[in-house]
Amino acid sequence: MNDASGIEVRPARRTDAGPLAVFLEGALPSPAAAEGAPAFPESAVSDCVLAARGDEIIGSCRFMSSPGRCAVVMPPRLPEWDAALAARLLRAAAAQVHARDGARLIQVLVEPDGSGPLADALRRAGFATLAVLAYLRRAVLPEERHLPLPAGIAWRHYWRLRRGQFARTIAATYEQSLDCAGLAGLRTVDDAIATHRATGRFCPRAWSLAVVDGEPAGVVLLNNLQGRGEVAYLGVVPSSRRRGLGEVLVCRAVRDTAAMNLPQIGLAVDVSNTAAMRLYEKTGFREIRRRTAYFIPAARLEELGTL
Repeated sequence: MNDASGIEVRPARRTDAGPLAVFLEGALPSPAAAEGAPAFPESAVSDCVLAARGDEIIGSCRFMSSPGRCAVVMPPRLPEWDAALAARLLRAAAAQVHARDGARLIQVLVEPDGSGPLADALRRAGFATLAVLAYLRRAVLPEERHLPLPAGIAWRHYWRLRRGQFARTIAATYEQSLDCAGLAGLRTVDDAIATHRATGRFCPRAWSLAVVDGEPAGVVLLNNLQGRGEVAYLGVVPSSRRRGLGEVLVCRAVRDTAAMNLPQIGLAVDVSNTAAMRLYEKTGFREIRRRTAYFIPAARLEELGTL
């Protein structure tokens, strides 16, 4: 894909590995990138697109696929910031991971300033704001494995013959949800479950479905992520909302974190979901950082084309 300036944007080839590694040593990170670029192993060359003028590499952008038709695009690396070229690289990376891996949830995570040059390049590339995410943490004490849970709630843990029940309940919790509304219809529930399973180490005994009066009412999915409990998902079906069940699900997650001998529990939440923010503050969570998540909306996925 060439433009009038003679700059070609294309998928990286195996033969680009050496020159690309050299280029990345001197390239600047993008403005407002949420974190430094990960180390670049030679095997990752197939997960990059690059910009070249003749034989000279003048820009690159890496992407990483994950289960559940999900992908993260890293902010582009350039010798000096060029918004137009950054937008081309971002769009090319999204097109490549969509065409090659079938990714549908394609995200870029940046620091929460939505008015900077990287945000402008993202919008030019077809990305839209999904959410501002707050990352929350809470210390967990060993004795909290004995936190009381209210009577009248039956608990079912995940296993393969309950997958359908968990999937139906998770789908029901999406109805009228205030969390990341742009995700509606982007992927299937099975995709979401695959992504949740891949968040850290899957702990099926800590995936809990709450049953009230014989009906599934909510779920909390807890994994072990880097030595802490991580709430991959928590949701309540519409008919059970505003009855205190969300707090009970948080209590269940804290109990299970303590039972796994983990000292901390964490999660990410859309800050526009004020009810959830209040719930987590009430149950002892504290915010440690924010990031803005950009994504390719469903209506634009098929417009990406291929390289």
